[in-house]
Amino acid sequence: MSTLDFLGKEFSNDKAKKDLKDVFGYCPFDYSKPLELVEKLVSISLKANPFVLDCFAGSGTTGHAVMKLNAEDGGRRTFILVTNNENGICEKVTYERLKRVMAKEKYAARLKYYKVGYVPITEDGYWERADALLGYIRELVELENGIDFSHDTSVAIVLTDVELGRFVKGLAKKDGGRGATALPRILYKGHNVILDAKAKAAIEKQGVKVKTIPDYYYPELED
Repeated sequence: MSTLDFLGKEFSNDKAKKDLKDVFGYCPFDYSKPLELVEKLVSISLKANPFVLDCFAGSGTTGHAVMKLNAEDGGRRTFILVTNNENGICEKVTYERLKRVMAKEKYAARLKYYKVGYVPITEDGYWERADALLGYIRELVELENGIDFSHDTSVAIVLTDVELGRFVKGLAKKDGGRGATALPRILYKGHNVILDAKAKAAIEKQGVKVKTIPDYYYPELED
């Protein structure tokens, strides 16, 4: 008997295996968390629209539960799952489960996959890696804040003066009128992008909140 059986059959390990069989046609992971249990824990302990972090993602039950809850109550919970991909579990089970569930249940959700690794920093390779990291600032901001610049029109990002100029011009086109699109509520800007008086006035007029991307995204500036 599973240690969870006393809570009810819906919280048993057998039910967890059945959940995986429903997705894959077989059980690719022996120690999955019961879907209903995780859903219940999230619904009880997190009432608002939080970020849910699971550092031991396993088969992806937490992500599955969050999407299921959102579909049931109209919530806007987001989640980050982390796993070490031992035996390929992240690619073959965790990610694959979430992708299949989204397609099967038609959940209104978006899924992004990031692969990271530990690389020891040496003096010779520091600057090369720091420069490479700068190319992923957008992804880092998305990951930390649980947002998606490609699809969410309520947020925007500018990392150069040229991008800022385009953003300010775009505000006027989005401000009312036939066919106008929603104005962003938050603008993330690089720490070295300076708002002149004209840009600042245009942004403040539309009530857009500006957040400067922290300097820790720019490791080449560290002493």
